Amino acid sequence: MAHFCKNCGLLTAPYDERCPKCGAPLPHIPMGEALLESMRQSPEGTVETGEPLYEQDLEEDRIDAMSQGATTAAMLLFAIPIAGFVLAVVWSFGGTQDPARRRLARAYLVRALVVAGLVILFVAVAAMVFTATLHSQLAYYYYR
Repeated sequence: MAHFCKNCGLLTAPYDERCPKCGAPLPHIPMGEALLESMRQSPEGTVETGEPLYEQDLEEDRIDAMSQGATTAAMLLFAIPIAGFVLAVVWSFGGTQDPARRRLARAYLVRALVVAGLVILFVAVAAMVFTATLHSQLAYYYYR
């Protein structure tokens, strides 16, 4: 829960009794004493204090990056029109053991599907405009 000084508006820690900026007394919000002590001992934030862990990486979530050469080679393979799309589908759904390559293939696949959707939308709108224009021109000559 965020605590703000009513005098100057500074965001303060929940265990502060006075504002560090202006010195105004802060209202006491009842909390468990064990939680207050753990927050005083580790202000950088841990799982126990409930504070966010912005700068700490969890080791099990880390994926080593691909080398520049491997990334370039994968992008060149993806550039082959039909084979690149098939390769991206295979790598996205388990055709590789490398999690970085799988992530790259999934990103390429998402990008390819978004581009294909936009092209289909553009062609559909262009076809409707062409059809409407052709219809209006034919109607103009027919009723003239």
